[in-house]
Amino acid sequence: MLLRTAKSSLFLFLLFQAIAINGFPQDSGLLRLVPSESQIVAGVRRPSTSGQLGSLLFVTRNNLVDYDDFCALTGGDASRVLHDVVFIASVSGKGGLSEHGLLAGGHFDRDAVFKLAERDHASEEIYRGVMVLTVPAFARERGSFDEVRWLAILNDKIAIFGSVASVQRVLDRWIANSLPEPGLINRLGLLGGADDTWCLLPAISKDGIVESILAKLDVRLGELAGKGASIQYGIRFGRKVEVIVATGPTADVNEKSGAARTGVESMPVSNFLSNSDNIERDVPKRVVVKVSQQRYEKWLGEFSIAGKKGARSH
Repeated sequence: MLLRTAKSSLFLFLLFQAIAINGFPQDSGLLRLVPSESQIVAGVRRPSTSGQLGSLLFVTRNNLVDYDDFCALTGGDASRVLHDVVFIASVSGKGGLSEHGLLAGGHFDRDAVFKLAERDHASEEIYRGVMVLTVPAFARERGSFDEVRWLAILNDKIAIFGSVASVQRVLDRWIANSLPEPGLINRLGLLGGADDTWCLLPAISKDGIVESILAKLDVRLGELAGKGASIQYGIRFGRKVEVIVATGPTADVNEKSGAARTGVESMPVSNFLSNSDNIERDVPKRVVVKVSQQRYEKWLGEFSIAGKKGARSH
């Protein structure tokens, strides 16, 4: 399911979750690979189409295209297992949030995936000693999405797919054996851990799409989201569904970001993941709302365009 407003490139992306697991958000080594340049970072645990409760993610259209195409590219891998997926989006010289990608943790057979993809005109090349697959736009997308992307599979445990620049940044961090950005860990910490779905967003635009959606579940969530210099959003699944919104530190804003754009693309340009200095100065606020599964599903249903069809499977 997804929702797009006329004034925003932000999409609501619903995946179906397996059961919740206690502890800090599950990570298959993905957090350390998230580039500091990211403006939007969102994660979901154990995505599947098994019919569990839907998980609401605030991501861009390009992230949605990446996920669908990644599932198609790896669909012929009989050994494929998805544990968790992290989506990233950042600003580039092309304008807006045009850099995008996903990081998937689990198990992947690189040889099988690459061999099958090469039948559809994909080709191999090397980036800093790492084999990557150059993937042309799918025939079904040409005309609306004509971008060449890269796919990399690391040690059969981590897959990276998205725009070339985004994949390069992720690979640079993997090669350098980077630690997670402190700002990323701090912002996840504001959610209190154990989140099955989470999103990190910088300052929200005047369109107010995120605030209005959260307010439909509980007005307190929307009010807090509208006040934050950055927003952290999470969901925990249990007997009751917990929806958490936390506002956090002010990001370092690049004044050349072009604030005339609307929607998510008008968010300030900042490397907000690497900015942790303001955590102590700015007192974060947090709201937790617990609702029944029935109420939660009803809320999700309000944002369906074509009824409850769930995420597409491959």
